[in-house]
Amino acid sequence: MVTQYPHYLYVVETAETQRDAKGNYIPSTETERFVSNCREETNGKGRLIERGGEFIVFSSLIQLPSSCEIIKEGTMVQVYDINDDIPILRIKGKVLKFDKGQLHNRLWI
Repeated sequence: MVTQYPHYLYVVETAETQRDAKGNYIPSTETERFVSNCREETNGKGRLIERGGEFIVFSSLIQLPSSCEIIKEGTMVQVYDINDDIPILRIKGKVLKFDKGQLHNRLWI
């Protein structure tokens, strides 16, 4: 059986750097938040996308269900695959473009 969205998309959220009572910086922390199941497709042919009048080579196209929330450009995301209950990182990168479609959404990193 073929699964339409076999991978898992997470948004990496970074807490703001803060200072303690002595004025020392407390390092920011990163947390991952599950967003949606997805299908990651590597850009093996070096295709381009247009963003703001310039053309950019992207690493991967992420296909998402239409119910997925909008993810802003510049947001750090990670895509995982699960193999024998072990999460395997497929790709990590910043969102270059997000397209909300009628039947599905697309995200480029």
